[in-house]
Amino acid sequence: MTNFKLFLCALSFFAFSGGTLHAQVLDPSDDGIIPEATKHFRNNRVVPYPHLRQDDMLWSERHWERIDLREKINLSLYYPIKPMPDRKALWNVLLDGILVENTITEIFRDDRFELPLTVEEVRKQIEQYDSIPDPNDPFGPPAYIDTITIKANSVIAYHLKSDWYFDKQRGELKNRIIGISPEVRDPRNPSLTYNPFWIWFPDARYAMATSVAYNEKNNNQRLTFDQIMHFRKFNAVITKMDNVYDRTIADYKRNSAMSQLLEAAAIKEDLRNKEHDMWTF
Repeated sequence: MTNFKLFLCALSFFAFSGGTLHAQVLDPSDDGIIPEATKHFRNNRVVPYPHLRQDDMLWSERHWERIDLREKINLSLYYPIKPMPDRKALWNVLLDGILVENTITEIFRDDRFELPLTVEEVRKQIEQYDSIPDPNDPFGPPAYIDTITIKANSVIAYHLKSDWYFDKQRGELKNRIIGISPEVRDPRNPSLTYNPFWIWFPDARYAMATSVAYNEKNNNQRLTFDQIMHFRKFNAVITKMDNVYDRTIADYKRNSAMSQLLEAAAIKEDLRNKEHDMWTF
C-alpha cells in the first residue's frame, strides 16, 4: 500500500510540474498513432542474397510457376486497382519502375532473356489505339484516336521463373527467383491473354523493396513486394519443370485441367521429398 501511495504522489508531481509524462504528439502527416516512416517499410533497402558457393549446391531444379490473382492469398498482389498514397498494386510498381522511375531496365520479350525491350517497345505492349470514325464522314479520316492502356484490373496472373537448390552449407532448400512476367487480358478481346514482357527479377528488386503491400493479418506489419516474393507468401501452380523435351505440363497432360493440377502437385511433392532425402539422421 505504501508503494502504491508513493507511485500516486510521483505521478501527481509530474502531472502538475509539467514533467515528461505526456502523450506522444503527432501531426496529420503521420496518419496514425505511429509515424509513417516506421510504420511501413518505406525507403527500405534491398537485402542482398547470401553468398552461395557453387560447390555448396548439391542439387538444383528449375520451375516455371503461375500465380493466379483470383485466389484470396494472392489478392495483396492485385489490389488496389487504383494507386493509393500508401500503397499500389504490383502492376503499378513494375510499370512505374520501367516508365517513370527508370529503376527497371532489364526487360525482355521472352523468358530466356535473349530479346531485350526498350521503354518505347514496352509502352507499345501495354497500349493499344482505337480510331473513332467521323459520323459525318465515315470514309474519311477518324474523328479522334482513343488510347487503351492496360490497368491493374486487367492483370490476371504473374508468371515466375525460379531455381530451387539445396545449400549444404546452411542445410536448407532455397528458392531464387530469376524472372517475373504479368499475364494480362487483351483490351480488344478479354477472352485472350498474353504476357507483354519478362523482367529479370534481380533488377526489379529495388522497385519492389520500396513498395509495400497490404497485410490483412496485421496492418502495422506490412511487407514489401520483395519480401512477399522472398518469403513466398503466395500460392502458385507449377506450369513447367526444366526437362529434356522443353515441354510444359499442358503439352503432355492434355486430358483435362485437373490432370495438369495433379501433375503440378506431384512435382511439388517430389520437391519436398528431395529436401527430406538430403537430410541424414
